Amino acid sequence: MLAGVALLFDNLGMSLFGELLQKLWPAAIIVLGVMMLFSNRHHYLWAILVIAIGNVLQLNALGLLDVNIWQLVWPIIIIVVGLSILVNRVASGQGGAAKRTSKEERDDVTAILSGSEQHNHSDDFKASKVVAVLGGVAYDLRKATIKKEATIEVFSFWGGVELRVPESVEVRCSTLNILGGVEDKTVKPAAKSAPVLHVIGDVVMAGIEIKN
Repeated sequence: MLAGVALLFDNLGMSLFGELLQKLWPAAIIVLGVMMLFSNRHHYLWAILVIAIGNVLQLNALGLLDVNIWQLVWPIIIIVVGLSILVNRVASGQGGAAKRTSKEERDDVTAILSGSEQHNHSDDFKASKVVAVLGGVAYDLRKATIKKEATIEVFSFWGGVELRVPESVEVRCSTLNILGGVEDKTVKPAAKSAPVLHVIGDVVMAGIEIKN
């Protein structure tokens, strides 16, 4: 709203607001990063990246720094992707669902510069992790049974993930999407007590499709 008001005054010839907008617009990126940090602490690496980019742009706009931000963004993104994979792997090995499930119930899928297709037939599916980096993963859960609740953690960078789930399961997505998105094509089951499949994780310049 403030940016719109400033732009309106600038178009009306009141250049003061336009000058302020040119100098302070990167502050909006910093605020966005702070909001990301407080809305979901699990995605703190991406929040820190957005805040750092906003700070560099702000210093450039104020004339305190002369850096081509785009020469820094891609190497930093690749570093953050690596850190995200490392942090997620360490976290998944520290207990929780990883220790509560058997090998049959949990078959993690990783596709890096490649493709992978997996079918799960567990009679009590609880958790899994899917990683697609410059690759694609097709993960079929239609023959698996989710008794009450299950979680799939997805990390996709320049990749694609297709999840096929049973029609009796309700899907709830909670992912961080950066220049990417999740498309949920599933039909919500009529039963209020239907089991729930949580899809969480990071989607960076990538896409996830969920369908029955």
